[in-house]
Amino acid sequence: MLRRVHHVGLVVRKLEDGLAFWQDRLGLKVSKQATVKDQGVKAALLPIGRSEIELLEPIDPAGGVAKFLAKRGEGLHHVCFETADVGAELAAARGQQFPLIDEAPRAGLACMICFLHPKGTRGVLVEFATPPPEDAHHPHDASTRIPGLALDEVVARSRDAEGAATLFAERLGLARASTGARSGLVASAERHLAEPVEEPEHGGPSDCGRTPGRVRRDLSLPERPDVSARALSRLLPSHLSHRAGARASTSSTKRRDGRRARRTPP
Repeated sequence: MLRRVHHVGLVVRKLEDGLAFWQDRLGLKVSKQATVKDQGVKAALLPIGRSEIELLEPIDPAGGVAKFLAKRGEGLHHVCFETADVGAELAAARGQQFPLIDEAPRAGLACMICFLHPKGTRGVLVEFATPPPEDAHHPHDASTRIPGLALDEVVARSRDAEGAATLFAERLGLARASTGARSGLVASAERHLAEPVEEPEHGGPSDCGRTPGRVRRDLSLPERPDVSARALSRLLPSHLSHRAGARASTSSTKRRDGRRARRTPP
């Protein structure tokens, strides 16, 4: 059984730059930091509310995290769910015919972990983890200088949001959240899956379904973590959270310029 979002993994170019924001500016405290050679990363875990932020700096150019950074840039890499028995959860996933990255649990920064292959989870990289008993009740609320700061929602992009929502609800046990969100609106839920749809003529592309032109399929764990901060994207450094917006603005301007050019007689 999945108990909570244990952490979200964020890829950064330099670990010290990520820590400069999450640790120095937000006041989160590093609970663990290590070089994980078999994953080709330097990593740090920082508790926030009832979850954690995991920062990942690739150190192996041939590793999966380095390839992710080269292709997609900095940002959300994976979502990790805590379970009491990662081996049993992996066996259950195998029994449901999920494609697997790991055939057996292995050691990671969050203790014993395993990954499902994203081709079986509609493009969302999912990790299961069983943390050690001493980590079960560490004082998350005291880990930041901002009282009540917590992870409110996780936004993951999928090409098939409806299919992903059904899969996460029926096969991974997440409950659909009754948020009543319309396309492009943000609503409180532990997990949002955003799917690109045909854009209206007046709108440009956007990231994470935050403007018209996106469809939200909302899911949450049966027991919601603390809700204090509005959204993960609002906690990201400006160079991460605004990059997609800048791309959207540029693309929209090009389309408008193109339409004007076509309408101008020769």
